[in-house]
Amino acid sequence: MDRMKGKIAVVTGVASGIGKAIAEMFAAEGAKVVAADFDATGGQKTVDGIKARGGEGIFVSTNLRKKEDMENLKQVTLDTYGTITTLVNSAGVLVHAPFMEHTDEDYEKVSETNFRAYCWTMQAFLPVMVANPQQCSVLNIASISSVKPESNAYYYGAFKAAVDLMTRNLTREFSPQGVRLNVICPGPVNTNMTPQEVKNSPVIQAEMCKNVCSVGRLGEPEDIAYAATYLCSDEASWVTGAHFVIDGGACMMG
Repeated sequence: MDRMKGKIAVVTGVASGIGKAIAEMFAAEGAKVVAADFDATGGQKTVDGIKARGGEGIFVSTNLRKKEDMENLKQVTLDTYGTITTLVNSAGVLVHAPFMEHTDEDYEKVSETNFRAYCWTMQAFLPVMVANPQQCSVLNIASISSVKPESNAYYYGAFKAAVDLMTRNLTREFSPQGVRLNVICPGPVNTNMTPQEVKNSPVIQAEMCKNVCSVGRLGEPEDIAYAATYLCSDEASWVTGAHFVIDGGACMMG
């Protein structure tokens, strides 16, 4: 229960899904969590749950499409805990449509949330992490859409691929300075991005998984949080530049 003890972890996208599960698991393993999300109600609910279970955390309302919000997130983190050891970029949006129906507004929304915000958070926090003598790490959540073609998710897959490659490239600069950077590429996980008719029907899920996941079920956010906890703990002190595909065997399904 103390794999993340001593860690000060900033996690984005905490109102639901993968970000929520990571924030909760980090806190359960002893981290002090700074939880960030545009959804103030959902984000605060996540932190309230963490505290109710004996964990420690704060919520910072953050619009990832505004650079000044990244600076505020950094300042609140430093004012509260004095430093940061762990950054998890988990927030994301999905636009699902045929390519010719993707709009300029779709491009802006997906690029700003799924890529530019990741750049901004890392630019804000990496200098602090380099100056921190503790083991520090960055974990960026990409997607199997960045490695396996997916119809109707063109902008989403392109910017998740950009996150994947950028993260691994950054290891060349920052790992020698004491900061590890890794990527998780989740497969079909049961989150708010999952269509409601699929979420509500075990029958539809089972049928879908015959063609999608060799494991035979959709992933749950906790499946990603377990890997995130390992990668951000000192157990993974020799792991950097790694690209973890966690997809229930989806990439093996053709």
